[in-house]
Amino acid sequence: MDDKIKIRLALYGAISGATYIYLMMAPNPGISVPVFIIIQFVCLYLILKNKKQIKNPRGLLVMIPIFMVSLNHFISANNMWRATNFFVVIFLYSLMFLMLNGKLSFKTIDIKGFVAAVANIFEPVFNFAVPFKWISERSKDKEKTLLIKRILIGVVITIPCAVFLTMMLSSADMVFYNNFVSLNRWFADSLNIFYLIKLIYGIFVGLYLFGHLYSAFSEEEGITKGVISINNDEIIKFKGDIIVLNILLVSILTIYSIFIVIQFKYLFSSGVLPYGLNYADYARRGFFELIFLSVLNIVLILTVTYLLKDKIYCEKTKWAVFTKFMLVYLCILTGILLVSSYYRMSLYDGAYGFTRLRIIVYLFLIFEAVGLAATLIYIMKHSFNILAVYTAVAVAFYLTLNLVKIDDIIAKRNIDMYFAGQTESLDMDYLMTLSSDAAPQIIRLLDKNVEFGIRNNARIYLEDKNELYNDMEYSWRSYNLSVEKTKKLLSENSKKLQFKYE
Repeated sequence: MDDKIKIRLALYGAISGATYIYLMMAPNPGISVPVFIIIQFVCLYLILKNKKQIKNPRGLLVMIPIFMVSLNHFISANNMWRATNFFVVIFLYSLMFLMLNGKLSFKTIDIKGFVAAVANIFEPVFNFAVPFKWISERSKDKEKTLLIKRILIGVVITIPCAVFLTMMLSSADMVFYNNFVSLNRWFADSLNIFYLIKLIYGIFVGLYLFGHLYSAFSEEEGITKGVISINNDEIIKFKGDIIVLNILLVSILTIYSIFIVIQFKYLFSSGVLPYGLNYADYARRGFFELIFLSVLNIVLILTVTYLLKDKIYCEKTKWAVFTKFMLVYLCILTGILLVSSYYRMSLYDGAYGFTRLRIIVYLFLIFEAVGLAATLIYIMKHSFNILAVYTAVAVAFYLTLNLVKIDDIIAKRNIDMYFAGQTESLDMDYLMTLSSDAAPQIIRLLDKNVEFGIRNNARIYLEDKNELYNDMEYSWRSYNLSVEKTKKLLSENSKKLQFKYE
């Protein structure tokens, strides 16, 4: 490998580690998260442009969804996706570097590609020793190289031992602490275990990202070789019996057809419900089950098309035509199940308002409908890359969850219903659990015309947020649009927060 490339790779690792410590491990990271991703993109673009070793530079486009996921830290105060975002970004990085070295293409993505991406997550760990090998290779004097290694090992062992000993002596003797440690502020800060953890994390991240980029330039085969090189002919192919599966499909479709008739009779046509049920209770029962069944139906369609692939799309017998017809019919019935789920949910939240789960269900139903339409195309045209479409739909769904301020939507809808008299009471216990995204809506409840109990709970919620932000360690790295908006509103309405209205 060229020395210039080695230097650039080493610089990328160093910059990644340093910026991760400063931007990602800041107290309450906000705008610093997308700033880190922008720096990553700029570094990768400068290193990768016009490099012949990079077989597919378009892989860098994966940085777009990574950046969109990072925006959640900037635009929303809701922390519910932060943990999953971490693992999603790791997976997307793995996917990106596989594409850069030409081992994976989005157009031809399949199960092997996903398995390879998961395996590639661990690839950089095997490259941690590469920069140290480069250092040793530059020295032709083996004795000198060995001496350097021994010195480095000694330093690595000595530093934590010295820090631990100093910490113990400082806690045991205040004179020692006052006369030695406190004289050097930098050294005192360094004794903080959190600074050491940050340093360790930064080094790990720097080596990890370096290892990913090194694999894109290296011609050596990594741990993904075994997955990528599997020939489709080598995969065990299962075949199903067309008669058995048709019997199964007929049975399932018959039951679904009866269910759909009931739906049109009672739910869609607003008929009189039996057993004294009202529409809110009727709607509440079953929409999660219907969503599960709709997903299960899509899995069943994909399974049947896989098992009967040769008979449906190659032989094209009467049985094959019948099977394809039933699959299309199952697809249509699944669409009706989605509509029923959506309608049930709308009836239920029309009576009780929004929650996080209900918002997520709404979004899931919308994206599942897109996936179902793609499934219908797949039934008619088996060469259609359904896995790539499912991947795109799943990514779009997850990005939407990150970019939509769910708590704000919940608070607005529920409070609007309360003011409009659509509900007798407002579930303040639930609203008070929401993030600061809901504060601009909850502040509306400070109006004097609002019931005293609700108004007082709103004041408590807002005072808690105000106290939280006053005590928060804050810098430009923590800048968050939602938090800034909330702080401004709290400042403008500070007088209302000081009194309990009678």
